[in-house]
Amino acid sequence: MLNFIKFFQGYLLVTVTGYSPERFLNLCGKMNMVLWGLKPVGGGYQFFISKKAFGLIENALQKTGTEIRVQRKYGVPFLAQKYRRHVCFLIGIGAALFLLMFLSQFIWKVEIDGNSYYSSQVLLKGLREEGVGYGSWKNGIDCKALQTLIRKKYQDITWVSAKIEGTRLYIEVQERLKGETSGAGASGRPDVPADLIASRGGVVVSITTRAGTPQVLAGDTVSEGDVLVSGTVELFDDSGEVSARKYVTGDADVVIRTTIPYSDSFPASYSRKVPTGKKKRDWILEFGNWQVDLLPRKNPEQYLELKTVVPAVIGSDFYLPFQIIKKEYLEYETEHGNYSGEEIQGIVEERLQENSQKLRENGVFISENRVMIERSGDNVLVGGTLEADVVQQEYREIPANEMQEGMLLDGTDTTDDGDSL
Repeated sequence: MLNFIKFFQGYLLVTVTGYSPERFLNLCGKMNMVLWGLKPVGGGYQFFISKKAFGLIENALQKTGTEIRVQRKYGVPFLAQKYRRHVCFLIGIGAALFLLMFLSQFIWKVEIDGNSYYSSQVLLKGLREEGVGYGSWKNGIDCKALQTLIRKKYQDITWVSAKIEGTRLYIEVQERLKGETSGAGASGRPDVPADLIASRGGVVVSITTRAGTPQVLAGDTVSEGDVLVSGTVELFDDSGEVSARKYVTGDADVVIRTTIPYSDSFPASYSRKVPTGKKKRDWILEFGNWQVDLLPRKNPEQYLELKTVVPAVIGSDFYLPFQIIKKEYLEYETEHGNYSGEEIQGIVEERLQENSQKLRENGVFISENRVMIERSGDNVLVGGTLEADVVQQEYREIPANEMQEGMLLDGTDTTDDGDSL
């Protein structure tokens, strides 16, 4: 925007030489004149100066015994002087400048950063529903109110920053971490007294208890549904007898090593797209949701489409209401064949890796796989077992009638709705 203002007012590239060019520069500073692009050149200095300031430096030149030479002129005033006989040209320049100033009052680009859970398409649609987006009047957008609106509209967005730069609305968001919630039970634990139970049978690798009473030790063998950490905590009196029971949510890090069945299948044959080397290009002019095909033509029947968007922007933030879309259509032929033994092995390992990654997100860590690969007709069958360390995250609520035993002998209730010791 600053460069646009300089161009509109006009400026010059000049060279100052003479007895004391440094004193001349000091006088310009005292007169609050803005000089930019200053650099020394043989016996003097070269710099840019506005047209208005250039008309005020005569006294400074006389006092310092320096001379100034104009190297080049830039901007609307000099263009108008150069083409003053071409009225239509000047009218065209004026109309273009007026159009740019008019377009600068609107938002032509909305950019969202920091989002992952909410896609940009979802957020842009939500903004359009609130009247904010492509073509919105800049002065009608309250950035602080917009920040509050986004946080209220999307519960998993915890922080928002919105600002207008040129004709661009830039929005930066921060989302709640995966698995994090705003209420109790954020780690998957229930909010009521419960036992931590085994989701699978196996051998206990490790156990670290934070709340509740551990029922197993490392090395113990357990079955599915067995209680690992009880939510029942016994309270003893001075004689060592149980005087009451307290009920909490069993909280512990328990890892069980177990065996998980694994099966998979995929086609033994493939169809590949092999480019022929032939390609066609197309250019599309896009205004919002409206598009104009600049090179309409018939495309190949089988092709891969590559799309490149080229925004119309002046500087870094002055976006215009249109953009150019470049499309390339790469022709291809379909090749059919059967996977080799090595290719099948690679596919099996890749799919095992993807499956292990998904299991890891749920607290299941694969340490070893024992799978067999079999080719059956047109399919490849994979079966076997996976040895895994599983972090236990399954709970079973303690029945209300059982918690009645948590009453002290004098009738005081010691039940605890989930607080840890």
